[in-house]
Amino acid sequence: MSKDASSPATATVSMAWRDLHVYGYDASTDYQNTFANYPLKYLLTALGCRKRSRVQILRDFEGLVYGGQMVLVLGKPGSGCTTLLKTLAGKTYGLHVDDSGLNYRGLPPNVVHSRFRGDCTYQAEHDIHFPHLTVDQTLQVAVLARSPKERRRTPAKAVESLDTIIPDLGLSQALHVKVGNDMVPGISGGERKRTSIAEILASGSSIQFWDNSTRGLDSVNALSFATALRQRIDTTGSMAFSTLYQCPEDVYRHFDKVLLLYDGHQIFFGDTDAAKAYFMALGFLCPDRMTTSDFLTSITNPLERKVQEALKYDVPQTPQEFSQVWRSSSQRADLLLAIDSYCETYPLNHNSAAFDTKGLSLDGGSTVQHHSPYVISYAKQVHLCIVRNYQRLRNDLAPPLSSIIGNTVLSIVLGSMFYAMPENTSSFYGRGVSLFFIVLTNTCLGAFEGVQLWDHRPIVEKHFQYAFYRPSTEAVASLICDLPNKILLTICFNVPYYFLANMRRTLAAFFIFYLFAFVSLLAGSMLFRTIGAMSKTTVQSIAPGATFILMLIIYTGFVLPIPDMHPWFRWFAYLNPIGYAFESLMINEFSGREFECHDFVPQGPSYQALGSEQRTCAIVGAMPQANMLSGDEYLIQKFRYAPENLWRNLGIIIAITIGLCCIYLLATEFNPSEQSRGEILTFCEGNDHKLRRSKDLEATATSEFSPAPAVMAKAEDRVGTADGDIAKERTLSATFIWNSLCYEVNSKKDVRQLLKDVEGWVKPGTLTALMGPSGAGKTTLLNVLARRASVGVVSGEMMTEAKFQDVGFARKVGYAQQQDIHLATATAREALIFNARLRQPAKYSDQQKLAYVDGIITTLDMSNFADAIIGTPGYGLNAEQRKRVTIGVELAARPELLLFLDEPTSGLDSNTAWSICQLLRRLADDGQTILCTIHQPSAANFMAFDRLLVLIDGRSAYFGDIGPNCSTLIDYFERHGAKPCQAEENPAEWLLTTCKNLPPSEASAWADIWQDSDERRAVESTIKAMEAELCKTSSSCPMVEANEFATSFRTQLMLLVQRNFTNDWRIPSYLYSKILLILGAALFNGFSFYHSPSSLQGVQNQLFSVFLVLIVHNNLVQLILPHFLSNRCLYELRERPSRTYSWITFILANILSEIPWQTALAVIHFVSWYYPNGMYRTAIASHQLHERSFLMFSTNWSLLMLSSTLSQMLGTLVPDEATGINISALLWSLSMIFCG
Repeated sequence: MSKDASSPATATVSMAWRDLHVYGYDASTDYQNTFANYPLKYLLTALGCRKRSRVQILRDFEGLVYGGQMVLVLGKPGSGCTTLLKTLAGKTYGLHVDDSGLNYRGLPPNVVHSRFRGDCTYQAEHDIHFPHLTVDQTLQVAVLARSPKERRRTPAKAVESLDTIIPDLGLSQALHVKVGNDMVPGISGGERKRTSIAEILASGSSIQFWDNSTRGLDSVNALSFATALRQRIDTTGSMAFSTLYQCPEDVYRHFDKVLLLYDGHQIFFGDTDAAKAYFMALGFLCPDRMTTSDFLTSITNPLERKVQEALKYDVPQTPQEFSQVWRSSSQRADLLLAIDSYCETYPLNHNSAAFDTKGLSLDGGSTVQHHSPYVISYAKQVHLCIVRNYQRLRNDLAPPLSSIIGNTVLSIVLGSMFYAMPENTSSFYGRGVSLFFIVLTNTCLGAFEGVQLWDHRPIVEKHFQYAFYRPSTEAVASLICDLPNKILLTICFNVPYYFLANMRRTLAAFFIFYLFAFVSLLAGSMLFRTIGAMSKTTVQSIAPGATFILMLIIYTGFVLPIPDMHPWFRWFAYLNPIGYAFESLMINEFSGREFECHDFVPQGPSYQALGSEQRTCAIVGAMPQANMLSGDEYLIQKFRYAPENLWRNLGIIIAITIGLCCIYLLATEFNPSEQSRGEILTFCEGNDHKLRRSKDLEATATSEFSPAPAVMAKAEDRVGTADGDIAKERTLSATFIWNSLCYEVNSKKDVRQLLKDVEGWVKPGTLTALMGPSGAGKTTLLNVLARRASVGVVSGEMMTEAKFQDVGFARKVGYAQQQDIHLATATAREALIFNARLRQPAKYSDQQKLAYVDGIITTLDMSNFADAIIGTPGYGLNAEQRKRVTIGVELAARPELLLFLDEPTSGLDSNTAWSICQLLRRLADDGQTILCTIHQPSAANFMAFDRLLVLIDGRSAYFGDIGPNCSTLIDYFERHGAKPCQAEENPAEWLLTTCKNLPPSEASAWADIWQDSDERRAVESTIKAMEAELCKTSSSCPMVEANEFATSFRTQLMLLVQRNFTNDWRIPSYLYSKILLILGAALFNGFSFYHSPSSLQGVQNQLFSVFLVLIVHNNLVQLILPHFLSNRCLYELRERPSRTYSWITFILANILSEIPWQTALAVIHFVSWYYPNGMYRTAIASHQLHERSFLMFSTNWSLLMLSSTLSQMLGTLVPDEATGINISALLWSLSMIFCG
């Protein structure tokens, strides 16, 4: 296995597997985590008492693949396709593999997946990238990390390999655009998928595993991917495995072999040319215009496969029967002989020298060890990550700028409070307080860095799997890249304060002050980074971080003097970098100085005439009969600080920082984040999930417990009986017309016109498709028609009946977005019910709404996972199930006017896509008005539509009927110069190829042809007639309620509070993190000041203890703000545009749902802090125990509520949590400064 993919001569890769079994374990406690069951599950797991049952996923798999071959893995969702790819790629977390038969050209799997990890890459279905990097910057990382030595000598030469990949995948125009994500604007979803593909191709891996990598791509771009992959495989001699849904015939022909799965059984493996003949020989029929991949997949679906009439009782029916036929076939016998011969030629050898190792030491030096999977040295990995981090910083300056500006303001305010402190003993306390606050703030400036690590941790771990670089090199690069920001931050915070407060005015004192402020910042940064890196999830890192901050403050030596420290926590003072920094700053400020005494004893009008020999300076360390006080004596007597400790403390702080840095680097290298076990169906406790759990651990919709009669029923019968309720109440659907529609947005350089002179209409009872190449403006048009375009200028006409043109227009339009955005902790049924109750008109009773939801669930075939948790991509429902939920949510709203769907079949297998199209067809036949974009439609799915709108570069290229067998559409394009559409061709693929395969100079040729065509003039005439008809009929139509929302404010608030509370209940990590945060802070605070005496110092200690209660605010913000922003994301992207509920309802519901939890936290904090520190004894002495206790509890409760509401207020104003937490820290610091 060679890392040099520059010539076929180095293609030494191949693999074989035999008797491959994969299984997992289904635990009895594998249900949704909640606040109530989480401790028990954790305890049972820790004690090893969880009952588990074995679940077989893959059975008796065998295969043989040589370099230069591409393998297509087919099967319906849940057959085990993803599990097979992950197993062969070594991504087996949560799985158990009997891999005794895996042979990678003589190497066992453990060697390949460690030593050659970068040559065996798995591309997941979901795209994860740094959102603020451009496409070009993203791909350069892959090229520079994996390029051969001769190409890496100059970066420009290394990047040359992208010159072929980028045009092949159509990324040239997006090269300098941010990748983006759901929250950061960037390239389109299809372009993001192609960026993921280009990343793997640029890395030059020898064995590539592609999991549904054409999801979201049209057939032309899917073909471009297959062509580019084919070229790379032929050039490098590597090999590729790919699962594809809705695979076009041209794409299928690029593959050499095909492997077909049926519910975990292998039922065929062989040449792609032989697969169709094999199953037709068994008695199965391939319908006209059906692609080979769709035919093979249909074999595994009893509802879709066609059988010769004479052989309908002889063909296999179950997965076991198909597997038995395959095991008895001559094709399998030949395969086993080939595998035996291969294993004899390449017997398993754990020594990697069994491979041709030519070219492995690509770096040309001893810095890359022979057993390392990395191509470049550690130093070059660090350099690569440094360059990338500076690119990220330059593309996203808002967080660091907000931190610098905020701390500059804080410095000026703090300096103003201590402005021009006099150089006498009256300023001693002020100097101590200000220095303590300075060192504390500097140390805590990096408190958010541990949380920020989680923003890019999944991406770093993905690159680790690709062997681009070590995670520790990213950590080192992050430290280096943050140094300029830290230097600027400490300058902006410390310099204004230093001179405003009139600190010691010597050059040496100033630089010593700045030095210790800077090393304090570094020590704090290392501490919080270490805590974050040692945690498995982001919420796990916040509670320990808060506890450490509190201990750092208490055991500095200022808040709690050393003589008053209790022995059980005294040891922490020796590990506290703040303590050493504070001591040095006090020495720097006081040592070697003489201060004039300001206050004497005795003091008063009667003692003014007394001489110095008759009174004494009223400050610790003063000498009798002296008017001046030595700063050294004050430090020794008050704090036990010795001047000679100044530079010793610096060494200790640096040693602590280095120690924390080493732990941080080790943690990032060897402590991965919490990994997902895959898309496993998870049910709420109490549901009979054992009868519903999927057979495959991929959480598929196909269950082994599905009743046989339902499986064998005809598709029409399966869903037709559930459509009765859905078919009702469609009389309100209306015609919707748009004419001369234009849409412009402002870019950085000029005005971009995304839509230009687009016309068309949709009518009740019709199904209209919207097609075009990627980036043609399809989603943009849907957003404009649905009135969801939040920026830019829209011009032109959009008309419908007057009764729909009111404030309630948005909620009368259903819009199934391309992104499947849902509440992660809700079940599919709960999501549908929530939308039905809030979006259906008030004329329907709650029973009718629930019955309608049941009909939707049956119609969409969601019964097997209706009560499963939706989860997040990669955990919970799989892509196909999430898409069904997205469509179901919009159908549950009973859209009265229109139903828009943005790529409803994207990422689905052919059978599911067919069922979705049939559902849309039935809804249209029942009177619904539907417009949807569609990618990669099969011929059968395409013919389900009545009318088609084709867009090219935002302009209309065709609008009209499709016609019987697409005759009208084909005739138009052939008459205007398109190549003839052959009888066996898919008309949809033919159309996209016709529109896409033009040089850039002729990209708008079809749009120009349409502008001058007779068909367009006919469309214009029809639109004018329809507009006139709308004007006549609008006045006679019954008026529809004109409310913006379908339900009352009270109903909205009640349902949303209930959902929010349930959401919090099902995120135990969030709630327990808040509890541990409050409990830890309260206990450490209370027992550090345990039973403070009634002396002057004891009362001061209690005052500081009260002050320290305020410290937990910033850490609560770090928990509450991200939680609120996730809720806001769901609201802004889906629920607000659909007018599910109002903004006031959203804000108020979030506040109300936090009140019970904050009240519980207040009780915990009060009990754990108030009684240990002894404040109750003062209340008992004054006979006011109940009054003072209630007052203290009320104060704690008010503080926690303030933290909650302030976090939510900031969440409504800021774009991201980093900026919000920086602003919160500034506001809270100002509050503490002015709290008295």
